[in-house]
Amino acid sequence: MKRNIIVLIAFLGVFPLLAESKERPPNIVIIMADDLGWNALGCYGSELAQTPCLDQLATEGMRFTDAYALSQCLPTRAAIFSGQYGARTGLTSVETSSPGYAPMISPGRPKALEPDVYTLFEMLRDAGYKPGMSGKLHLGGPLTTSAGLKNRGMEYFRDCGLEWIGTGTPNRNDKYVSAITDDIIKFIEENREGPFVAYAAHLSPHMPLDVPSSSVQRAVDRGFKRSSNPRGLYSERVSADYRAMIEVLDRSIGRITDKLEELDIIDNTLVLFLSDNGGLTRVWKNDPLRGGKGQLYEGGVRVPFIVRWPAKVKAGSTCTTPGHVVDLFPTFMELAGGRPAKEQILDGVSLVPLLKQTGALPRDAVFSHHPEYVVAYAKTPCSMVRKGNYKLIHYFGDYLDPTGCVPGGSGTLYGKFILGTRTELYHLKQDPGETQNLLNDMPDKAEELMADLESWWSSTGARMPKPNPNMDRQKWKWNKRDS
Repeated sequence: MKRNIIVLIAFLGVFPLLAESKERPPNIVIIMADDLGWNALGCYGSELAQTPCLDQLATEGMRFTDAYALSQCLPTRAAIFSGQYGARTGLTSVETSSPGYAPMISPGRPKALEPDVYTLFEMLRDAGYKPGMSGKLHLGGPLTTSAGLKNRGMEYFRDCGLEWIGTGTPNRNDKYVSAITDDIIKFIEENREGPFVAYAAHLSPHMPLDVPSSSVQRAVDRGFKRSSNPRGLYSERVSADYRAMIEVLDRSIGRITDKLEELDIIDNTLVLFLSDNGGLTRVWKNDPLRGGKGQLYEGGVRVPFIVRWPAKVKAGSTCTTPGHVVDLFPTFMELAGGRPAKEQILDGVSLVPLLKQTGALPRDAVFSHHPEYVVAYAKTPCSMVRKGNYKLIHYFGDYLDPTGCVPGGSGTLYGKFILGTRTELYHLKQDPGETQNLLNDMPDKAEELMADLESWWSSTGARMPKPNPNMDRQKWKWNKRDS
């Protein structure tokens, strides 16, 4: 009898260790802002908008200083869903055609993420997660239908129209900040036992300006002026209305984190906040970064990126290692114990070593490829690579020098047009504003990064632009239009 008791005690002593050997996967909440600049939050140094909820998220989690998206909405969202660069999927731009008289012909792109791509949410669903989404899908094509979405791993969504899920044409911003947040909170309540993944894909602070007058008045009371145009004007940036849009979004995020606290599931819930691209320069100042939405300068591709996971991520930590949106698929796959599709290459790497501060990433460079013209953002076909602190941007056939541009109310007429290929090299730690092109000073480094970029084009099967035989310099007019 004594022996049996001893054996029982030994077994009970080992059992907790066995139970702890398989950790419960975390719930996941992904909150996406639209066109929110890297420097838009207080925790990133902004004094233009008040963002206490997101600042608190950073205080309780990890803030990435050098996280990258692609330069426009659709490419970033496709990269998150697929775990693949746009160069591989072909989804490199919102635009699908070239201006007729431009120096280059862009290669075009698929209408939507290909049906055979195994998505992030399919992987999580197959790993035992309940997947839910509300907001802006923007993957193009038939995936915007409810039937198509359910077949792509998403089982809970709001019918919000146009580039949202559904067919209606909704009021685009504030009304649906609240609606999306209500949806996500309801989904979390209904699936509190977990594991779940909740994706809140906001359209704010994308134009047009749309926010409650009471919220705008708070910014006016702090000395800022109202906008005279719902599309926003360069001459009025940064308006009280735009500040209010960011602040309303911030409060909605506080509602979600409060609900996680209330349900007592916050410790093992990973909350990620990020933006799909940099800020739109017509309405936002991305200083000290150069450029903005649509461009491959840091102001267009570096984004806010905050992760809070109390059980594993050290509060108040900062990560300076470059991360990329293609890393989300392998990161969540590792946390969920999921499996990739055998035939699908994942371009990203898991960020778990950074989140848990247990090691470095097994890569030394991140890339971006955009072979299209996006006239609204003064972007000609180009690609970039960042390796360490160095960044190279290569323009395939023409470049628009913003020197001498004339800001206007309805758009911006740009300065000198430069025909021919162009390569720029920057040291981002010493020159985050990308003001000093080091190409002539460091030709060996430029050659190294250009070789890396060419190898990456080949490995991903990147579609390339071609010279336009109908190019006409007199007819090729640059005029930045509102967007």
